[in-house]
Amino acid sequence: QRTFVCSTPSPAMAAGSTAFVASSGGHVAAPTWLALSPHQHCPPQASSSFVGPSVLVATSGAAATAVAALLALVAWPKRGRQRSWRARKSARKSIVAAVAAAASAAKLSAFGRAFALGATVAGSVAGIKEGTDGGPPRTHKSGGKPKVVVLGSGWGAATFMKGLSKDDAEMYDIKVISPRNFFLYTPLLPACTMGSVEERSIVTPVRRLIEGKAEYLEAKCESIDTVTKVVRCCRAGGPARSNDVNYERFPEGDVEGKLTFDVEYDILIYAVGAQTNDFNTPGVKENAFFFKEVQDAHKVREKVTDLFEMASLPTATKEDRDRLLSFVVVGGGPTGVEVAADLVDFAERDAIDLYPKLREHIKITLINTGDFLLSTYDQSISKTCMEVFQEKGVDVMARCQVVEVGSEEIKMKRGNEEELFTLPYGCVVWAAGNKEHALTNQLKASLIEKNEGVSELNVRSLKAPVRGIVTDEHLGVRGSGGSIFALGDAAIVRHDRTEPFAAKLFKAADLNGNGELDLLELRELFTGAADEFPQLKDYADYLKEAVKDPSEDESGKTGLAKVIADAFLLQKLAFRKALSLTKQQVGDRTKHQEKEAIAAEIDQVLEHDKSSMNFEEFRRLLESVDKNLQPFPPTAQVAAQQGKYLADLLSQGALDGAQESYAETVGSAKVFSYFHKGSLAYLGGGSAAFDLPIIGPVTGPAAGVAWKLYETSAQLSWKNRALVGLDWVKSEIFGRDNSLI
Repeated sequence: QRTFVCSTPSPAMAAGSTAFVASSGGHVAAPTWLALSPHQHCPPQASSSFVGPSVLVATSGAAATAVAALLALVAWPKRGRQRSWRARKSARKSIVAAVAAAASAAKLSAFGRAFALGATVAGSVAGIKEGTDGGPPRTHKSGGKPKVVVLGSGWGAATFMKGLSKDDAEMYDIKVISPRNFFLYTPLLPACTMGSVEERSIVTPVRRLIEGKAEYLEAKCESIDTVTKVVRCCRAGGPARSNDVNYERFPEGDVEGKLTFDVEYDILIYAVGAQTNDFNTPGVKENAFFFKEVQDAHKVREKVTDLFEMASLPTATKEDRDRLLSFVVVGGGPTGVEVAADLVDFAERDAIDLYPKLREHIKITLINTGDFLLSTYDQSISKTCMEVFQEKGVDVMARCQVVEVGSEEIKMKRGNEEELFTLPYGCVVWAAGNKEHALTNQLKASLIEKNEGVSELNVRSLKAPVRGIVTDEHLGVRGSGGSIFALGDAAIVRHDRTEPFAAKLFKAADLNGNGELDLLELRELFTGAADEFPQLKDYADYLKEAVKDPSEDESGKTGLAKVIADAFLLQKLAFRKALSLTKQQVGDRTKHQEKEAIAAEIDQVLEHDKSSMNFEEFRRLLESVDKNLQPFPPTAQVAAQQGKYLADLLSQGALDGAQESYAETVGSAKVFSYFHKGSLAYLGGGSAAFDLPIIGPVTGPAAGVAWKLYETSAQLSWKNRALVGLDWVKSEIFGRDNSLI
């Protein structure tokens, strides 16, 4: 077969050209294809020499090149399975040309409709909603333009800005402030460890995201004054030497030349994320690599390559090579597992070719404090992960705690044992968890000062020992008066606790006014209030069995329980349990308590009389019950959906930072609900694990393909989707690039 591609200029296509792709019968030794510039004309002999059936495709010149390359591969003569080296090289070039041309063609108008449809589907899969424009100009209900300050450029901030249409953004004066001038697609950061995906493929400039919607300031927020509604920001004035591009842009403390400025706000969107938690382990900051930012992945990649080069030197002994090529990952969560998986892929697919003499010295160790890897996933996935890693030769050290990270070895202990043992290493990646941002502590202190003497309930909520700033179910920060919203890893969305309402609940149940509640009264109270406070449900169920009363009606409720239920305006939802598998309000997230544990808990509270409790004992019981409330998981999915939710709130054009506008807006709005699309993780060797709601766990190579498709489609822009897709193809064909640049 012979394939021809001709590209000619066309007035109808301003940015492209018309390509004619035709194939004909007739056999030649090798396929031939021709891609012409849009400024050239198709040779007459090309159109006159076709004998067989032909195909006409109206598209761009770049797309024509892609089609031609693919047709050339399909048309390759099949003379057995053997191919010459030159033939394989030619085929490889054709694939690359096809993929690269297809990526270019994605931007051209000839495929506009198809790609618009694809963008919609991909955005839906990723949980990213983009605001739509085109309606009449909108004005804010206040008649002005409230000042909105967005702190951060992560998932919460990016999806908020993307979900806000330009028309909606016109109602506000929006400023985005962040020391990082790009959005980072964090789920694929571990794939950057050794270059399976390139770093720039998963970043999107903030200015592209907010174009036509907001102003961007590259600065670091140092403090927030919640009384005057001012954020103080800083940035270095510039390097001491004009050719220094690695200077500290956001210095701490008073530094010469440091620029400081204030920005006022009416509404503050707090989305600064979290920081890596080193658990105050000695030597972690000095000797280990954190894994949260692009720079972290780049440093690990450089370090690994440098270690291989050092181990290749003739001066390196066997002991040196064993230590240098010992790679340790601390943390058995998704990040730690995926970093280890990418290291395994590099060792198995690339290092054995690039460093054949070092293969026997390579060792990858994964340290986990718990019994299972990916402990938040289905247990079968944890088991599969262990099996895959054992097959790949990864040493998984369970129930181990790192005590110290030295310059060349790690000190650890196993479980509750006091005896320490050491592990030599060349590179340590620390992916052991997060802690709240330093700015969050300052924001809490400012809000506590604002609420002291005004609302004891808000002060107690803000002082609660949780990671992040506490918000209500509309993402409004407690005690901010409707002027601050928090989302992502910086926030803890929490259902109302029972303990602050202890006095009200106790009084409602103590009908005889004797200052004590017997177990029957406690049972009736918990039964009636379980829908308003879901954390009481397990306790109500236990008391139903443990405490009997002959006056019960057929429903199992006494008159008092019905009165309490009506007082809280409760409504049971029969499908709540099934719905919680996918769509959850924070009130649905409570830790299940076994009956034996509840019995022991109540018995411990009843110090004096085992048949009744006073108010102080009742308050302590509620305090214990509230510990069963669980926040949403700190994942990109949650932050992205919160960004969408917040964009919808502001699109109503009523919020202006005042308590009245907040009450008006949330009064007609639904509370934030998290739709869980499932959890996923790459396990290495082309395999992945999905933990899908209702369906359950899915693992294996098919899941690996699905993982790549999902992570590619979930990018914020078509540019990123094209780049990530090309990176997958490139690393499969050419391997990973270990150049030190």
